[in-house]
Amino acid sequence: LKKPLESSVEEASEKAKQLISGLQKLMQSDAADKKVIGSLIGRMKSTEKNLQSLEPADWVKIVDGHLAIGHRPSAKLVADLKLQNTTHLLTLLSESEGSGDIKSLCKKFDLGWLWFPMKSAGSPAQERWQELVDLFKEMESILKDGGKIYVHCSAGIHRTGMITFAFLRFIGLSIEEAETKLAELRPTTSEGVGEDRMEWGNSVLSQLKSLS
Repeated sequence: LKKPLESSVEEASEKAKQLISGLQKLMQSDAADKKVIGSLIGRMKSTEKNLQSLEPADWVKIVDGHLAIGHRPSAKLVADLKLQNTTHLLTLLSESEGSGDIKSLCKKFDLGWLWFPMKSAGSPAQERWQELVDLFKEMESILKDGGKIYVHCSAGIHRTGMITFAFLRFIGLSIEEAETKLAELRPTTSEGVGEDRMEWGNSVLSQLKSLS
């Protein structure tokens, strides 16, 4: 129940159905604690229902963990991300865009929350580069521990693409590797991020590395 998605959605759903069936048979035993088993059946049915309507993220292996990128998550998507064993969300929205709402959802679903507020799709000012480096180092550490990070802004294109590409370059991927990985993560983001935003990640790489 804590980690229903150890495999594919289909396999997890089938496993849930099998467990429900097994628990229902156990309920018929005279020695069964019907109250406890009934509660478990209810939870399993709820989990199985959620799996059927789950919106899967496109997870890509990075370092020893996984990364996914996309649009601003709804409460439903945050719940779905929890089912997919997500450990952290990185929010690039500003406070005026409702970043606090995402923080509250992460607290509700017991997910780690990382925040690098950006008011626009312009590149971060130089005075924020140390903050960005600290973020990248924390992300890399999470991934090395096998974590799963979902990165988002509003539409998941400009800010998300720029910061994700810069992060991929920061952890050692070549330009070609980072471009390929970004396309693998989300083709829409790769196509719409803009050459100027990816070039920013390349142009400041040495300065960012010097701050790490």
